[in-house]
Amino acid sequence: MRLLRGPRRRDGDPVATYAAVLDGAHLWLEVDGASGPLSLRAVGVRESVELGEGPHDLTGLVADAYDVVVGRTRIGVAADLQRPLTRSPLAPDGVSRWEPQDDGGRLRLVRTRLVPTAVLDDVELRGERIHLRLRPPGPPETGTHLLLLDQDDTVLATLAVTAHHDADGSGRVEALVGVDDLPPGWFGMLRVALGGSGDDAVRVRRRDDDLRDANHAVLLPELHDDGRLRARLRWNPEGLLALRSLDPTLTPEEQA
Repeated sequence: MRLLRGPRRRDGDPVATYAAVLDGAHLWLEVDGASGPLSLRAVGVRESVELGEGPHDLTGLVADAYDVVVGRTRIGVAADLQRPLTRSPLAPDGVSRWEPQDDGGRLRLVRTRLVPTAVLDDVELRGERIHLRLRPPGPPETGTHLLLLDQDDTVLATLAVTAHHDADGSGRVEALVGVDDLPPGWFGMLRVALGGSGDDAVRVRRRDDDLRDANHAVLLPELHDDGRLRARLRWNPEGLLALRSLDPTLTPEEQA
C-alpha cells in the first residue's frame, strides 16, 4: 500500500489528498479541486478509463502506467511521497502490483510485473523441524522438491515434499526442514524455492506481501541443535523467503 496524503495544494490544479491501493485490486482516491470527472489515461497507449464512484476497480486495466486526469489536466499530489511501512498487496493475478506514485509532482498509477512465485500459506515448528505449507503458482508437478539455493541459485540441498491436489486444479505442498537438511559446512543466506532443479525453481513469497520490511515485523521459526541456534527463516526486502544457516561455533553475538 502506498499513501499520498497532505494539506499542500498547487494553485488552480486539482490535487490528490489521498491515494492508495489497499487490497491489490482497487484504487482509493480523494481529490481536492476537481472540476469534472476523474479518468485514468494510459501512458504510451491509447486508453482512457473514466472513474466513477470509488473504490475504483483496476482488474480490467490493460496498460502498466496511467496518469490520473481531469479532462486533460494531470492530478497533482498534495505532499511529497513518504516511504510507508506498508506497500500495495499483490494483485489477484499474483504476479503484479499496483502502486500510486509521485511522477514529478503529478499522480501516476503504475503496475509492476513480477515473476511467478510460490506462496507461503503456513509455517510452524513441529518438534525440531520447521513445517512449511506452500502453494505453487500452478498444480504441483511430479519431481517437485523444496530447494535451498545459494545467492547464485546453485542448488545446495533438495528436500522431499508431500503434494496435495485440489478439485479446482490448484494444489499445495508440505515440507519439513531440519538441522540435518542444512548444507554441511555452508553458512550464510539460503534462498528457499520450489522446483525440480535450480533452472525451474520458483521462489517463495509472503502471502499478502504488503510490508516493506516484513523481516522486522513478522516472527518466523528457528532451528536449534543442542541449545545452539543453527538457522532462522527470514524475509528479504522483496518479500521472498530465505533461510540463514548459522555457524554453531560462533557466539550468539557473532551470529547476530
